[in-house]
Amino acid sequence: MFLKINYKKIGLNLFIFIAIFTGVFLITAYEMPKYKGFMFSFLLLILSDFYLWNHYKQFIIKQIMLIRLFLMFLFWLAMILSFVFFFSALFSNIKDWNPVFRTYLTGFILVLYLSKLIAVMFLLVADLLRFLKFAFTFLFKRNRFTQKFSNKRWKFLLIVGNFCSFSLFIMLLWGMIFTEFDFQVRKVSINSERIPQSFKGMKIVQISDIHLGSWYGKKPLQRAVNMINELKPDLIFFTGDMVNYSTKETQDYVDVLKQLRAKKGIFAILGNHDYGDYVKWNSADEKQKNMQDLEDFYKQISWILLKNENIRIQSDSSFISIVGVENWGKDARFPKKGDIEKALHGIDSNDYTILLSHDPTHFQTLISLQYPQIDLCLSGHTHGMQMGISTDNFEWSPAQLQYKYWGGLYENQNHGKKQLLYVNRGLGVIGYPGRIGIKPEITLFELN
Repeated sequence: MFLKINYKKIGLNLFIFIAIFTGVFLITAYEMPKYKGFMFSFLLLILSDFYLWNHYKQFIIKQIMLIRLFLMFLFWLAMILSFVFFFSALFSNIKDWNPVFRTYLTGFILVLYLSKLIAVMFLLVADLLRFLKFAFTFLFKRNRFTQKFSNKRWKFLLIVGNFCSFSLFIMLLWGMIFTEFDFQVRKVSINSERIPQSFKGMKIVQISDIHLGSWYGKKPLQRAVNMINELKPDLIFFTGDMVNYSTKETQDYVDVLKQLRAKKGIFAILGNHDYGDYVKWNSADEKQKNMQDLEDFYKQISWILLKNENIRIQSDSSFISIVGVENWGKDARFPKKGDIEKALHGIDSNDYTILLSHDPTHFQTLISLQYPQIDLCLSGHTHGMQMGISTDNFEWSPAQLQYKYWGGLYENQNHGKKQLLYVNRGLGVIGYPGRIGIKPEITLFELN
């Protein structure tokens, strides 16, 4: 007996799928060209929606009308919100949207799809077992093997998948509501014979990846500023990504950030998000003005922005050198504006030297191989993927699947000399507006 195939239905679904994907791709390529690389991931999400619907629809269509419509709305909510996002971007540049609306719209879409993917994985396993049962029966004309995989076991897999999917949804919502700004101070001792005696005991605070476009107001940022000032730091270093899309996001936070205090100054560098590369600009001049506005913002809050340059800090008759480079990332998606040769120009090789470089792949790819004069490199960028497990004895995050150095202190030997890298897990958020297990970080270093 041959299977009955409804070619019209398959053709209609294929047409709808192609139309959706093409429309989204064109809008993204026009409005947010830097995100074109994520279209393959979005393609998988659309496919997973149709695949999951094939499973759930049998249950949904049996319900009475009102319940059926409600369940259908819940199921397709992620795709509906995706349409709202992409087609709104067609009529209004996302950099001009209300930051809170933009952040939590994209965040909720991400939460819905991540939760669905868990159910998809369990369903794939169940379907694979179903296929193996069919293939074994067809090829060997036996049912001894297939009896081990009864419908009850498949149903058990699906129930477990649904439970895990719902649990992840609740967990991600919890991270959005309760732990997004649950700041943690991490204390790190930096030991080196090259640190001058007059600098021993000096306190340095590092913060990174503030992403002002993701904050829902001043209150949590004010709390972070108060926590930092209570540490009474001698120096504060900010290692990039002040904004998400444009300098416009800084306007409401000038009065809060200018309250930060450090005895010997506050120094900052640029991250990949600071250049305005993630949105479309009407002209090159408009984009350049956005960059100039960011530099003016740093002057307003009295932070010193280092762009491929260095500065010496004095204590008594001794010095340490602070080197700041613009963003340099190994991934082709990220700008390579960092010029380490220019930044090191004129530096005294006897100085204990601290490098501020946003992306830790800069250390991995260049600094750790060719520049032994760097004693300590401070980076951010990874956010620790904003989720994972962190205890006194064990740390794990999905970030380590992408980054060799993703969070915490690392030691490297470069031409017989010890180098240290510290990767800050970020103060703010991007993409998913929450934290699960990996808290927003304020790092306190003490030089010894």
